[in-house]
Amino acid sequence: MTDLQQVVRDFDAIAAALAEVSRPDVLTPAERALLRHVPPDAQRTLDVGCGDGVVARTLARRGLTVLAIDISPRMIELARARTDRALRIEYRVGDIMTTDLPAGGFDVVTTINMVHHLPLPDVVPRLATLVAPGGYLLIQDVQTRSGIRYLPLNVAAAIRRRLRALVSPSRITPQAAALYQRHGAGELYLTPPETHRAYRALLPDALIEQHLEWRYSVVWSRQRAASSKRIHVLST
Repeated sequence: MTDLQQVVRDFDAIAAALAEVSRPDVLTPAERALLRHVPPDAQRTLDVGCGDGVVARTLARRGLTVLAIDISPRMIELARARTDRALRIEYRVGDIMTTDLPAGGFDVVTTINMVHHLPLPDVVPRLATLVAPGGYLLIQDVQTRSGIRYLPLNVAAAIRRRLRALVSPSRITPQAAALYQRHGAGELYLTPPETHRAYRALLPDALIEQHLEWRYSVVWSRQRAASSKRIHVLST
C-alpha cells in the first residue's frame, strides 16, 4: 500500500509522460484474458483505476456503457483527450472508497493494477457491493514471484515480454516506464500462495487465474457466489 496523495502525484507524472507520444490502444495478454470474462449481455460497466482509458475504450467499443474513474486528474484528462466522443464513456476523477456509486449498479466491475494501493479487506468488498445481481467483478493486479522455484516462469515471462515488445511497440514510453518503475520501487505485491489465501477469505467462490507476466486475475460472479463456496485456481 502507498500513500494515496503520493499515488496521485506519481500517476499525474506518468500521465504527462504518456501524453508525449500517441500510440494505439494495445491490451496486454493478461488484460485480454481478463476481458474474456465480460458476459456478452453486459450493458453497464465500472472501470476502477482506469488510467489513460485503454480498457474503458475496449469495453465501450464492444457496445458497453462505461463509467471510468481514476484518482489521478491528469490520467482522466489524458483519457478524455484520447477517447472518441461517440464512445459511451464517462470519465470521473474519484477515489473508489469515497466516490458515491450505486450499490449493485454495474453488470461488470473491472479494475487493473489498482487494488495493491489499498487494503484488500477494504477495497474488495467495496468493489463487490457495486456488482449487479448476476454481474461480475473482474480484478487484475501485480504479483511477485521470488526464489528459485519461480525461476523458469520468470525467465519465460521475461522472454515473452521482450518478444512482444519487438512485435508490437509498447504504448509505454521509456520516460513513463522509468516513472512506473520509480513508483513501484517501494510497493509490496502478493505472492501466488498469498493471492490464493487472500481471495479465498474475501471472495470464496472466485476463479483465480495466474498469468505468466507477473499478474493474477480474480473473476467473481455474484450469481455463482450465492450458490457455491468453492474457490477455483487456473494458470495461463
